[in-house]
Amino acid sequence: MRFPGAEEYAYPADPNRMPIPLYGEQVLCISMPRGASTVSNEHVWYYTTIVNAHGNVNNAILPFLQDKTISDRDYGIDPIVKTGIGKVPEQLSFEEQDIVYIQPFQGDINFPDRFGSILRFSSTHLTRDISHYKHKPFWNGTRKGDPFVALTCGVKESRSGASADKYYAIENPEEDSAFIYLSSSQKFNKFRLAQKNVGKKVQKLNVYDRPQVIIGSDRLVFNARKDEIVLVAKKDVKIATPAWQADMDEFFTQMLKLIEEVIKQNKNLEAAHTEIGKVAQSTAASTHPTGVGVTGTPTNVDMFVASKGKSTANVATTKSIRSKIEKIKSVINKMKQ
Repeated sequence: MRFPGAEEYAYPADPNRMPIPLYGEQVLCISMPRGASTVSNEHVWYYTTIVNAHGNVNNAILPFLQDKTISDRDYGIDPIVKTGIGKVPEQLSFEEQDIVYIQPFQGDINFPDRFGSILRFSSTHLTRDISHYKHKPFWNGTRKGDPFVALTCGVKESRSGASADKYYAIENPEEDSAFIYLSSSQKFNKFRLAQKNVGKKVQKLNVYDRPQVIIGSDRLVFNARKDEIVLVAKKDVKIATPAWQADMDEFFTQMLKLIEEVIKQNKNLEAAHTEIGKVAQSTAASTHPTGVGVTGTPTNVDMFVASKGKSTANVATTKSIRSKIEKIKSVINKMKQ
């Protein structure tokens, strides 16, 4: 921090909110007792907020304040870019961008950043009350003042430049990079889901007007490193993909019915194999009378013995398959509420 004739270190005044000023920005400073001091009257400087020097959300750099060598103070058409004599302020990693302010609404408490993201604490604004705003809210409702919270990373319209012409941008759930919405009674007209069919009896977002949480991005990753991911629903869990849409409650109910039918048919098949085996064994051991007397066991006895062995093997296979299916049935039964 530079004072007239001296430079001092200044620390963030709020340990839970640390705006990092750029080289050349002005901040409000206060002198307070040093917490680690063991003597009285030892003070240090703390800074609070960045001064909004240009009405520019991306930066508030005053290029000539930090460079005492400047003699030509011609700001030209762009006060952010130093046009006079002296070195350009050296930022460590920051690059200037044309970021458009995001539309505030009366009563909002908003925290926009330099890069086109925003944490918005807002509420429902009725249609009759918003005619004077450049951009209308992307949410709507019927009860004025109901709370609404939105965290948006990368508002596309805000990051598209032309701030002098646009003046304000607004969030768009169909275009912004990532977002989380916490609603109390709000509905969303401009919101396209990734799949058209998302399950039976699912109210659309422009109809549902009860509390909900909406998360959106190109990809969602839920990574429980040491414990479960728990999905619990009073009514049902819906899953929709390009090829399938499934209502979990109905899916497992129908799956259980199918498994029970397969087990029933499996038992019938086992009984059939057992019966075939008995017939083959009986036929292989029996004698066959002819016109001139008893001839003894049939000449194709080996075929009957082989049939008996095959039937026995089929019975074993059928039992094995049924055992596996019954295990699946047991698991599904345990899932039932």
